[in-house]
Amino acid sequence: MLSDLVKRCRTYRRFYEDVRIADEELKELVDLARLTASTANSQALKFKIINSPKENEKVFDTLGWAGALPDWDGPEPGERPSAYILVCCDLSLAQNKPIDDGITAQTIMLGAVEKGY
Repeated sequence: MLSDLVKRCRTYRRFYEDVRIADEELKELVDLARLTASTANSQALKFKIINSPKENEKVFDTLGWAGALPDWDGPEPGERPSAYILVCCDLSLAQNKPIDDGITAQTIMLGAVEKGY
C-alpha cells in the first residue's frame, strides 16, 4: 500500500556499497520518474544512470552530505551508494527555471523502497 511505502521512504545517509543494483532495475526507476507529472507537460528532466565504481567515486566527490551536520563528510567507503540516478533539468524546456525535481526524486525513492533498497 502507498502509505506503507511513504512511511518507509526516508532520507538515507549510509548504504550497502557492495550491493550492486542491476541496470534494468535502475532503468525501471527512471521509467517511473519519466511517467511522473511534468509542469506544462514540458518533460524537461533528463536522467543518467551511474553504477560503476569508478563513475560512482567521481559523483561522490561532488556531493554535499547532511547540511545540518557540518563536521560530517558523508558515508565512509563501504557505506557509499553503489549507484546514482542523476536528474538534470533542460532549462530551455523549463522556462529557464528548474522544475519537477522534487516529485521526481520522491518517485524514484518510492520505487527503490518498493524494490527493497
